[in-house]
Amino acid sequence: MRASFVVFSALALLILLSAIFSPICHGEMSVAASTSGSIVVSEIKGEITRSTVYMVQEVLMSAMQAGSRLVVFYINTPGGELGAVNEIMNLFELSWVPVCVFVSPFGSTAWSGGTYLLMASHIAAMSSGTVIGSCQPVMGGQPIYDPKYVNAMAALMVAHVRLHSRNETVASQFVYVNLNLLPEQAKESGVIELVANSLPELLSKLEGKALIQYMNNETGTFSWRLVEEEDAESYNPVRTVSLSGLSGSYPLLYPKPVKYQVLDFLVNPYVAYSLLMLGIFGLIIGIKTPGYGAEVGGSISLLLSLLGLGVLGLNVAAILLFLLGFTLLILELKTGTSVLAIGGVVCLVLGSLMVVPAGWLFTQSFVQSLTTVLLTISGLLAAFFGFLVYKVSEIRKLKSGFDPEALIGVEGLAKTTLNPRGQVLIKGEVWSARSADNSTIPAGSKVKVVRVSGLTLIVEKS
Repeated sequence: MRASFVVFSALALLILLSAIFSPICHGEMSVAASTSGSIVVSEIKGEITRSTVYMVQEVLMSAMQAGSRLVVFYINTPGGELGAVNEIMNLFELSWVPVCVFVSPFGSTAWSGGTYLLMASHIAAMSSGTVIGSCQPVMGGQPIYDPKYVNAMAALMVAHVRLHSRNETVASQFVYVNLNLLPEQAKESGVIELVANSLPELLSKLEGKALIQYMNNETGTFSWRLVEEEDAESYNPVRTVSLSGLSGSYPLLYPKPVKYQVLDFLVNPYVAYSLLMLGIFGLIIGIKTPGYGAEVGGSISLLLSLLGLGVLGLNVAAILLFLLGFTLLILELKTGTSVLAIGGVVCLVLGSLMVVPAGWLFTQSFVQSLTTVLLTISGLLAAFFGFLVYKVSEIRKLKSGFDPEALIGVEGLAKTTLNPRGQVLIKGEVWSARSADNSTIPAGSKVKVVRVSGLTLIVEKS
């Protein structure tokens, strides 16, 4: 059982180190709560999934709580899930802090869902050597030609383009004919506002401009438009966001949190369904042959698969992982197997990472502090249960190593008068004893154990 204690201690140390260094990894964002006039900079990279939705939501809320002037999303994506893309577009539209989607650096693409996000942003920008377009809907890796779906996706594109005063005709061609555009072509066509090769250049080009929301008489909708600041009032705007002095604002880098990196892995359909199968078979094997850890691995795999498939939300999955983790740690005290110990700590760590709120009600500094506290508690619990398991195992060893029959023939002293019952001292330990022939044996007499009855030694005078 020393192995269990060593495993617990190693895991506890790992968790505590993670807790100590986690604020350092995310230190850039911790300034956000106290810095005004800042710019939040984040990244949308790879396939767009539900994990991306959660992260974008957190970034936008953190920016609003920090009083930031602008959120810049670097984007490089081949596209992603329609539901996730649509949710992010709505988040952009509802964001109080203006959003700039920046297709950068050189070689980046914003194909398919990436172009939708670009069109839903308040400011659309591209770097040299980047490409946008190819928005025809795809299902199962194959393009869809059914007008029902194609027209619906084109209408979704145009609806958001109209809200940002961009070229609706060109935007619809992204869907109908899979149009692709380079930065210069996109700006000339009126689907983006700026071409810049770096963040400082982008902010410099926004100097002296204003982002306004006004009634577009041509479309009859309230639209956003990037204009020169001196021309803003001529549009009779209902809201004006000045971008003057933006180049001097402090950029707050928002690295992708670990929980979203884990979720990116879990939402992959192949991973999610593989975990589901492993979970089911693990539980079956564990029920048939308990004690080898298959049921523990199966339970964890099943929970993670349900999270990846979207059946469970982050908070529900976190609660279930905590419950499973504590259950496994308690069972470890009963069974004394290292497998339950490892499974319990893994559940606590995963639950700690997922339970951290997405920023709707809390500042980013609070979220980071909460992450540290949860990981620290998980580490301390792991160390505590490890120590407890170690002590329980030592007691079990003592019990298993004790054989009262081994005292037969051993001599000792009568500690009290046996008449016929009393106490004797055998090998430095006090035992209840009874004289073999029910005779009286005075205290201090030498005695010898002749047999054992339960925990009572049967002795005779020697």
